Formats: sequence, C-alpha cells, structure tokens
Amino acid sequence: MDAPQQNTTVTRQPITKQIAEFVHSATFEKLPPEVIQLAKNSFLDTLGLTLGGMTESAPQILSRFVRGQGGTGNATVLAGKFKTSAPYAALVNGTAGDIFGWSDISVIQMTHPSVSICPAVWALGEQLHVSGKAVLLAHVLGLEVADKIGAGVKPGFQLKGWHPLAVLNTFGCAAAGGKLLGLNVDKLCNALGIAGAEASGMRVAMGTMSKAYGAGRSARDGVTSALLADLGYTGPGDVIEGRDGFLQTFGDGASGAGILDNLGDPYEFFSPGITLKKFPACTRSHNGIQGMLDLRKRYGFGSLDIESVECLVTPAVVDYLKFSQPKSKFEAKYSMEFCLATVLRDNAVTISSFSDERVRDPELTTLMKKINMKVWPEYAKDGYNPSYAPYGCIVNVKLKDGRQFSERVDKGPWEPGTSPSWDDLTEKFRGNAEMVLDKRVVEQAVDLVARLEHIEDISTLMSLLAGN
Repeated sequence: MDAPQQNTTVTRQPITKQIAEFVHSATFEKLPPEVIQLAKNSFLDTLGLTLGGMTESAPQILSRFVRGQGGTGNATVLAGKFKTSAPYAALVNGTAGDIFGWSDISVIQMTHPSVSICPAVWALGEQLHVSGKAVLLAHVLGLEVADKIGAGVKPGFQLKGWHPLAVLNTFGCAAAGGKLLGLNVDKLCNALGIAGAEASGMRVAMGTMSKAYGAGRSARDGVTSALLADLGYTGPGDVIEGRDGFLQTFGDGASGAGILDNLGDPYEFFSPGITLKKFPACTRSHNGIQGMLDLRKRYGFGSLDIESVECLVTPAVVDYLKFSQPKSKFEAKYSMEFCLATVLRDNAVTISSFSDERVRDPELTTLMKKINMKVWPEYAKDGYNPSYAPYGCIVNVKLKDGRQFSERVDKGPWEPGTSPSWDDLTEKFRGNAEMVLDKRVVEQAVDLVARLEHIEDISTLMSLLAGN
C-alpha cells in the first residue's frame, strides 16, 4: 500500500482580506499630521514631474494613442488640453511623471510609489469629484499597500528581474481607487485580486521608454481593477497568499512575513520613510554623483584635468547601472560613467543633462572612457541585497599632474533626513511646471496643494493644470 501523501499546503494568514479591511476602515482624521504633510510633499513633487514630463516624447506618443481610441471622459491629462477616461488619464500622467526618473523613493523598497498612485487618485478623484482629504487619504493608503506587499518578498523579487514599481504599484493603485469608490471589504478584495492578475513588469525595460510606461500602466490597471470591482467583477480574494498567488509567483514562495506587520502603524510615509530624489537619474548613481560634486567643490579641478576615475561601489549599484557607454538618454540615466562625466564637465546633473545629443557628445564620451566602475570587496562582504544594501560609493580621482583625491559616500542624498524642505520643493515644482504652464497658474497650483485638505473638489486643481 502506498504511503499516504503528506499535505504540503502552507496555511497562511488571510493577508488579502486584512489589507482590504485596513483600507476600508482608514479615515483621514486618523492620519498623523506629519504623514499628511509628507504626502502633500510627494503630491506636489509628482505634479511637477508630470507636468514637466509632458514635454517628452513618451507621454506625447501615449497622448496621441489615447486620443486615437476615441470616446470621451472626465479625467484630465495634465497640460494635455484634453480629458479622457480615468484609466487612460492615469496611464498618460503616470508615464509622464516617471519619464525624468526624478520621483519619490520608498526607503524599504527602493522603488517609486507616488509616480503611479498620484495619477490614479487624480484621475478617479476628478471623475468622482471627491475632496482633497479623500485624495490625500487614498494616496497614503495606496502607497502603504504597495510598499507593505513588497516588504513580503524582498530581496529575491528584484533578483528574478521583476520591476518593483510596475508590479507593486498596481496593487497600491487598486487599493487607492477602491477607497475613493467606497468599496466594501469584499469588493476591495476583488479589486486587489484583479490587480494581481494584471501586475507585471521586468527590469529589462530600464533604459527605454517602457520603464516609464510601467508607472503609467500600473496606474491604469489599478484604476481599472477598482472600477471593475465596483461593477461586480470578481477576482481571487486570496491573491496575495493563495496557491499560485503573488507570494508564490513573484516571491518564490516567500512567507509574506512583514506584509501585515505595522500596517499603518507607522505609515510608510513616516517610517522607514518616503524621500525625494536629488538628481534625475537612477538612485543608485546618486552617491557617486554627490562624491564627485564634493571633490570638485573642495579641490577645484575640471574635466580637462582628469587622468582617470575609479568608482568603487556595491553589487546593487553595478546590478542596475549597466550602461557604461549609453546609446540613448534613457540608458544614460542608468550609467554611472555618464553621470560622473557630466559632473566633471558641467558640475551638475539636471534634466537637461540627459539628451540623445549629449550621449553622443565627443567630450563626454571621452570622459566616460576614463571612468571605471567596479565592486569594492569591502562593500560586497555582506552579500547582495538590492533592497537594503547601501548604495555606497568611493570616488577616486587621479589628475594629469599626479595629484589624487578620494571621497567616500555611504549615506546617499536620497536617504531619510535628507529630503528637501517645502520651499525647496516648490522651487523644484516651479522649474518643472513652468515648462508647460504660465507662472500665474503655477503659483495657484502651489497654493492649492498647500491647503489640499481644505479643497472640496479635486477637479478644481485638475482643471487648473489642464493647460487650456
């Protein structure tokens, strides 16, 4: 007689349902004041990046695509001078917001939540004519859900090639959309289930337009999931923990430990924190950029003085910054060599630093060949952990006159405690928004976001930014 088969089914907590219950029960009044302010910071920052991003070809192509689909809608494409359906508006706005590579960062996931979640709540919030309070709450909850789900699968999730932004934000946008729609717990579970069926995204897209499309696509799919659930469409109510669900498929059978821990207590916005990027390039280049800026400021050398540059980094940095000789502006954002060459010549890294013309610039290409990035064994001794390894960098510069300088930057300019003030953020917002809107409108937008929790209808802000 054959021995009875052992039951290998793993019993898990009903994670999906508990997430839905958390979202359903949350209220604006229970949000800590510091979380509200941090959410407004990211809200303003994402608005500016989206407006400025509309000058780029990727969202312009998507806008033409959306217009070509026909139909009408009541959700604004920022600076696009037209409205469309909420899912399509979220798609275009989300792509535009990510195209500069300058959006906020989740410390725990090292991904960019608001760039998808804000466009989702803008679009659905405008369609529903909800208040600023409702939009802020949905933003906070969507970010909380995306990041806490991601906490259950680190670090192997990224090692398999999944793009955390594109995958996790789909869940966050569904949760945020469900909150705005007032879905009950069962329908929120369905929304998350539908989102899980949509969630996807691979890191191979980095260095192309498709990376930013991942931000817009997850916003679109999250909004669609919530709208479908509201109409009665069903999805797997155990999408996170169930057999063949998220943890098994994306997390390689991870237990999900950490997903429910501290859900909303503290909120992710507060701890470990959401920070804002200093430079419009991959976060993993920032320590190197800062190190070279510091050396130039201290010793006064320039690009013509350089004999060679050695850049010692962690394995996590090498893993992402894979374009030593970039062929496009998108690849340049994932190139330590390009970023450091830009600092050497221009003493800055800005939006205008990245163009296809500059990638082909003979002076920059010559400088890039003098820069050698490699893993420093001391940084690698604790193993490879893309979520938590420091993106440390040691910049060693050798000049033609024989002098040598070195700068070690372990704490990046994006880490907690380094985020810009509201005044700094408004300046960044103005610089981006004024690419497409006049100064009067930009100042009105700053005022509205500053008092967002007191606005009765979010469509007031969206209509202002339509670009009419």
